[in-house]
Amino acid sequence: MQRRQNLPSEWLLTDERMGDELWPALRRLPRGSGVVVRHQGVPNRSELVRRVRAIARARGLLVLDEAEGEVERVHNVAELRRALSRNVTLIFVSSLYPSQSHPGRDPLPRMRAATLARLAKRRVFALGGMDAERFRSVQRLGFVGWGAIDAWL
Repeated sequence: MQRRQNLPSEWLLTDERMGDELWPALRRLPRGSGVVVRHQGVPNRSELVRRVRAIARARGLLVLDEAEGEVERVHNVAELRRALSRNVTLIFVSSLYPSQSHPGRDPLPRMRAATLARLAKRRVFALGGMDAERFRSVQRLGFVGWGAIDAWL
């Protein structure tokens, strides 16, 4: 798996709870953004991925499929080491804020998130309750971009 050097700074992460809101969310993404397809265990997943890719191609979006192992979400040093050893394309440090997709999960303390970003020694992205404003507040911790579900809905 070859690592991409020019990754978008803004990402939509899909999941099943989006339902039909996935399609307008794809249209809201700025040109040049990215999409991580996370839908798991849904009927006709391959058709969903095909449709996402077609829309993305028309809109100038990059698509990565989590099922292909190009994306990792890391919460601690052990997970970060595993992701780095696999040379994944995209690493999200999570969760930086409370998130609707993971209710009850405590966000990482800021300095722990900053430590993970620094230890990665490569571009890492913020995840968990993120939006553009929150990204600006954590960017100085070492993050080069962010991903979200609800920010795009």
